Amino acid sequence: MKMEEIRQKLKVYRALDNDYRVNVLVALFHEPNMAFNDLARSLGIERGLLAYHLGVLKHVGLIKGEYERKSKKSSKYYLTNEGMKMLKELELIGKPVQECNRAEGAC
Repeated sequence: MKMEEIRQKLKVYRALDNDYRVNVLVALFHEPNMAFNDLARSLGIERGLLAYHLGVLKHVGLIKGEYERKSKKSSKYYLTNEGMKMLKELELIGKPVQECNRAEGAC
């Protein structure tokens, strides 16, 4: 494995060192193309915090987002091939999504 591949893998692992972000991946596995507000609601996470965590996951290439215009502009998110690969590697496929405890800031 080349040094650049090792660095990329480490970035991905660092991004997944957070319960919110792992739960985002699991939620998107169960329901691809989930709208931003639906994702926030299903995870029990505030929108600002969710936006930050989605940005981290997008930066390392585990998810992608698309803007869709219906009656209003909304964004929908889905797993990339890399995101699906990581879920399989970590044996998270088939696991239920945990609702995060806002008071403790953890899942």
